[in-house]
Amino acid sequence: MAAVVATGGAVSQIHLRVALAVVRCAASLLPDARQRARYLEQWQADVHDAADLDLSALRLALGAAGAAARIAVTSSKGSTTMLPIGPLALALRVVHGSRDRQRAATLAALLALGLLGGIALLITG
Repeated sequence: MAAVVATGGAVSQIHLRVALAVVRCAASLLPDARQRARYLEQWQADVHDAADLDLSALRLALGAAGAAARIAVTSSKGSTTMLPIGPLALALRVVHGSRDRQRAATLAALLALGLLGGIALLITG
């Protein structure tokens, strides 16, 4: 029994070390030194505290890497707006044109998602 607990502790230490390495790599992607320092400190604290919240430190670190990539891309463009994802991005790519057409496509996509969610609730519940 003690060997199993010791092995589990060793595995969690390996996961923690890998997660911290991923966080350091993710922070190095950021363009600004102040951003790198701020996010590195924040993400390292999040990784260390993940076990207290029953979260996977490695998954949290991979999420930080995704966030760092997104921050690096938007920082290089000089834009601070959030990029659309999922069905919303698809609707905006399908509709090329004026800002009004894109807004209409966005509204249509969101309403369609709401409708599909309601239908799914009716079917399952």
